[in-house]
Amino acid sequence: MLGIVLITVPAGFRLWSVFRETTPYLSGESVTASVVARDTRIAYREWGDRNDPPVMLIHGTLAWSQTWQVIAPQIASAGFRVIAPDLPPFGYSQRPSNADYGRKAQADRILAFADALELQRFDLVGHSFGGGATVETALRSPDRINGLVLLDVAMAWKNLTGSGPAVSLLSRVRPIQTALMATTFTNPLMIGPGLRDFIADDSLVTDDRIELYRRPLAVEGTSAAVGDWLQSGLLGNETTSLAADTTRYPGFAPPVLIIWGEEDTVTPLDQATHLQSLFGDAQLSVLPNVNHIPHVEAPGQVAQLIIDFVHSDRRTRVTDPETGLRPALGP
Repeated sequence: MLGIVLITVPAGFRLWSVFRETTPYLSGESVTASVVARDTRIAYREWGDRNDPPVMLIHGTLAWSQTWQVIAPQIASAGFRVIAPDLPPFGYSQRPSNADYGRKAQADRILAFADALELQRFDLVGHSFGGGATVETALRSPDRINGLVLLDVAMAWKNLTGSGPAVSLLSRVRPIQTALMATTFTNPLMIGPGLRDFIADDSLVTDDRIELYRRPLAVEGTSAAVGDWLQSGLLGNETTSLAADTTRYPGFAPPVLIIWGEEDTVTPLDQATHLQSLFGDAQLSVLPNVNHIPHVEAPGQVAQLIIDFVHSDRRTRVTDPETGLRPALGP
């Protein structure tokens, strides 16, 4: 009986996904603009005046550009051009043909996205699993980063070697992998419980917020694309990424702000203090009664922290003009 259930339930959710995932990517009222970035076309949203200093927001797993709506207008009203791409495979962006969602590939896309928008320098903000690509981007091109803001980022420094034999087997049986994604990650019924697990105050998990996170799950091929992300992104081998090399953090010149929920159950607070110690002089702001999604749980505080940070006179710090790095301290 158990075997039948284990087969029929994923099969049923996979069938549902076939009928549900019918929205073409880069289409519909949810897409306001798009540009070609390296190997794919990226959908994005922006707020504020295009002549203002740019702040780029990188979302986490199963989020997308519109989920930044809770803080983006406030940041824009303070005199910034706020830009939020849909980092594939999430949101409405085109999925790259090579299905590579590792940190290095995602950093390439973020930098190519910045090039497409002619952003020479910008502040970069990353949340949760998007933090890996965000840090990779910053370490790759520190000369282009005015400041780096990390919101409850998931870096997983101790688990970077790859997926293991069980997941490798799944990758060779793609229909099973896709069915499992349709049952879990891309199942609309899981969005509400998932948000409640990540947000301390359940009253914030409204029907409208659940629907907002569900909306891109209707994009064609989402379950298969998220299965690819599972292999190359979540469970990929990141040992050669710059973000995995913690010796690079102390020499990172741009200022760093770390914002963390004190009640984070996904990436506990000790990960924030470890990250702060790696960067050396990073600023850490801990938000009480906040779990893993601070910009949703305390949007006013988070927006103001970011505004104050990007306005800070810490930008006057002297750096090497060629490398973007500050000189090493001590012998």
